[in-house]
Amino acid sequence: MKRVVTFGEIMLRLSPEGFLRFSQANSFEVVYGGGESNVAVSLANYGVPVDFVTRLPKNDIGECALMELRKRGVGMDKIIHGGDRLGIYFLETGAVSRGSKVVYDRAHSAMAEIGPGMVDWDKVFEGAGWFHWTGITPAISQGAADACLEAVKAASEKGITISTDLNYRAKLWKYCDDAKREEIMSELTSYCDVVLGNEEDAEKHFGIKPAGLDITT
Repeated sequence: MKRVVTFGEIMLRLSPEGFLRFSQANSFEVVYGGGESNVAVSLANYGVPVDFVTRLPKNDIGECALMELRKRGVGMDKIIHGGDRLGIYFLETGAVSRGSKVVYDRAHSAMAEIGPGMVDWDKVFEGAGWFHWTGITPAISQGAADACLEAVKAASEKGITISTDLNYRAKLWKYCDDAKREEIMSELTSYCDVVLGNEEDAEKHFGIKPAGLDITT
């Protein structure tokens, strides 16, 4: 079975216990994860050989993230080190009619400051048969979008199957306007064989508005 490669940011999630609100919490639960790393863990659980590619700071917190994936059987030897910090987000779990709340603290993270030329994609894709990314990665920064484009081009040239989960995140796309976001996502998805998404993804990323549907409701 050929390897699967996923590419994105792993983050430190801090959550109040149970259904407490941020203002009620005296401590926070620590979890490491992210869209693409979660896919890698799921595949490893099914016995699929998988590598996760990211950029991590070379410090104790970065090492904790590495350990979390290693113990779940995910290949981590293709990651690169650099930057000063791991991205963080705070999650307040909703209850009854109160929705969950997310607060991001990921500006200037190691992954946000990645750029083209930092990852040796020829080496990463040796023996690989599938490459997966999500719309979260290019939303982080222009550098992350450029690195993702570099990856899909390299995978396409090697005949590797490419998939994406469009995964629109309004709180992340801050560095460009709507037109630029559509341009970035249109180019990236043009290299994909499998695209997963919903109506909101279609409208926000490509300006495709399904008839009779209001994504805000």
